[in-house]
Amino acid sequence: MEKRFNQSEVTFIMNMKKVKYSNCAIARSTGVTEGAIRYRIKREASGLPDKRKLRGYELDKYHDIIGRWIEDYEDETKRPTFIILYEELRTEHGYEGSYDMLRYYIHKCFPSFYKKKLRIRIETPPGHLLQVDWKEDLKVQFLEAGNWVTINAMVFALCYSRKTVVIFSQHKDLDAFIFCHQHAFHKLGGLPLLIRMDCLKSAITRWRSKEAILNERYKNYITRLGIDAFPSRPGTPTDKGKVEKRIRDIFSRLDFRHKVYKSMKELQDSCDEKILELEKVWRCGATGHSVEKSFAYEQKRLKPLPESFPLIPLKEERCRVRDDGTIRFCNNYYQVPGKYRGCDMLCINTGSEIIFYRDGEEIERFSFLPQSKGMVMLSEKVLNDENLEISDRVRFWALEVAQRQVDIYHEILQGGAR
Repeated sequence: MEKRFNQSEVTFIMNMKKVKYSNCAIARSTGVTEGAIRYRIKREASGLPDKRKLRGYELDKYHDIIGRWIEDYEDETKRPTFIILYEELRTEHGYEGSYDMLRYYIHKCFPSFYKKKLRIRIETPPGHLLQVDWKEDLKVQFLEAGNWVTINAMVFALCYSRKTVVIFSQHKDLDAFIFCHQHAFHKLGGLPLLIRMDCLKSAITRWRSKEAILNERYKNYITRLGIDAFPSRPGTPTDKGKVEKRIRDIFSRLDFRHKVYKSMKELQDSCDEKILELEKVWRCGATGHSVEKSFAYEQKRLKPLPESFPLIPLKEERCRVRDDGTIRFCNNYYQVPGKYRGCDMLCINTGSEIIFYRDGEEIERFSFLPQSKGMVMLSEKVLNDENLEISDRVRFWALEVAQRQVDIYHEILQGGAR
């Protein structure tokens, strides 16, 4: 490889020549050929400039394009990979040079753009960690050109194999957050031990490092699946760098500007197909193999999917326990232990059951009776409490009603049908 001397090396060569060192001796001390030393001495003696420095670069004609791209990311704490710029130059502007030449050009012409920071690379064991983040406010055309719709995408990346799943959603609320998780687990074919998410309101109520308080409903959902949360620090995207990188890599390759989709399903299928194609060539740093092969290995280390997932609630609400020890929720009244009078509880309608939680602990659950209204659902656990100050006869009557309430409800419905 051709060596170019810097100014201090040129000065060293000329000083050695002044004290009568031979060209061969100077060449041995600098690690170049005698011809290179002879050329350098001759050129310095002529006083002419180095014409090689005046030739310029093939990439000079793309200088303004590269400059604008760099301006977009100048204030970012971590720049995107140059492969994104390289592909844009090739597909949009006809650049035919190499990727290495682009990197060299940026290093020479934009030296202040990328200053490396000290960091350490780590890898997590297979099946341990799944990173999650939103890609927000995507503009996509549906049904016809110009019909722009704003949607969101939740991106999941397994940290070991780098397997990535993208789930599109029109909304970005708690229901959508849990919905995307459930579909991603199905696509992965298993469950991780830990999930690392951003400090979103859908996931985190209050961040306290290792003792961060999770959103109660989200906590209940992942706990029932046997998954623990590993929240990232606020304002620190590098804590989930693998999913951040995958977001850049994937969405820089999806052409929403010139593509019109018939439906969300077509968009989802198109994205899934593109990811599978990319994962055949993307490499996994932990294995050295493709992401596709690495995921085939990691998938066997994921926890198996449950036979039935926790149902995504039809309704969720915080309600206060009344003075008579009941909670009004979904048009009915539900009895809970008297010690919770005046306390707030998380009330969830799963579509088949009504469940009440207090500080993440399940307190009571009842059958959901969709056509009932104003019904007082009694709790056998509450009525069997020895500290409840009622006579044995009244307790017996109340227990008989509690045990038969659902049956009586259905008997009345069937009678009405006849």
